[in-house]
Amino acid sequence: AIVRTLWNDPAIPGQAFDSGASAVIAPMVNTRAQAELLVRAAKYPPMGARSWGGYTALQASGLQPGEYLREANRLTMVFAMIETVEALKNVEEIAATPGLDGLFVGPSDLSITLSNGAGIDKLGAHTLAAMEKVSAAARKNGLVAGAFGGSAEVIKSYTKIGFTFFAAAVDVDLLHWGAAAMM
Repeated sequence: AIVRTLWNDPAIPGQAFDSGASAVIAPMVNTRAQAELLVRAAKYPPMGARSWGGYTALQASGLQPGEYLREANRLTMVFAMIETVEALKNVEEIAATPGLDGLFVGPSDLSITLSNGAGIDKLGAHTLAAMEKVSAAARKNGLVAGAFGGSAEVIKSYTKIGFTFFAAAVDVDLLHWGAAAMM
């Protein structure tokens, strides 16, 4: 399970991991300081300060408590979303944050902020150029470059600029498509 939080709130990553999530994607990470707080909330010491409460995660892992504690930082991933002009400006510093596993782009939000609210263009030249910058920063720092796709065409375009991890669709779309196919 991968959880996209509603905001970059330090209480949420630990709670999501405690519930058994494998990865957390946090929006509105605009600075290195915010990325550091995200890692601190998501990882156990010495990398972070996540509190113990992962009984569901522990049960799902099949590990003993001590083993899970030693392995949890490796078994879980935390992604910082890059979706604003400020985050794009700081992407190199954000990507260099120790303990961060990946960068994730919400291309709709990124295109909205790049166009100053004029519209959504997930395949526009400005959006793709910005996303290429994110992908390059991720590669340079050994991070996973992820993005929301929504369609095979969009995912194919993002693969060409170095993205390797995708949210192909959201749960509501999958339910809608399934119901439409059934009808």
